[in-house]
Amino acid sequence: MLHTLRRDEDGAAMVEAAVVMPVLFLLLFGAFEFSKLYLDRHAIQTAVRDAARLLARTDDPAAAAEQARRLAVFGTADGSGTRRVSWWNPGVLTVTTGACTGFCAVVTSIPNPIDAVTGERSWRGGDVIRTIEVRADLTYPGLGTLGLVGLGTPRFRVSHAERAIGE
Repeated sequence: MLHTLRRDEDGAAMVEAAVVMPVLFLLLFGAFEFSKLYLDRHAIQTAVRDAARLLARTDDPAAAAEQARRLAVFGTADGSGTRRVSWWNPGVLTVTTGACTGFCAVVTSIPNPIDAVTGERSWRGGDVIRTIEVRADLTYPGLGTLGLVGLGTPRFRVSHAERAIGE
């Protein structure tokens, strides 16, 4: 009987499939997860850029913060349409002149004095050049595939700066 059992191949394919299928599914879902991760990061990067451009073209960035948040989340300034990234729901877009975390905009003033030797300024413009930098710092929720292989949860830290030109 032991001799017959050794030569029996009736279930070999099922055992091989049971060994190979988890690896194949992990590869398949891993590729899907990485694709979704890069797509979402690109969408958030585009959203942050659009918000920075909008704020850079207003005289009062704090007053346009809600419009910039809607532009970042929905792709439209009035908030109509679907979300660019389904899981991203930033709260208020804070506009500050100091350090910030989360989804925020930093307004920086850079002196632009006239050079005594050349009589020229470093940049075209007035005595002060303002820049607007919008930042987003968030954690990607994902599907859980990355955690299965021990990669942890990725964080997105995206920023975009524009020179403020006002209206």
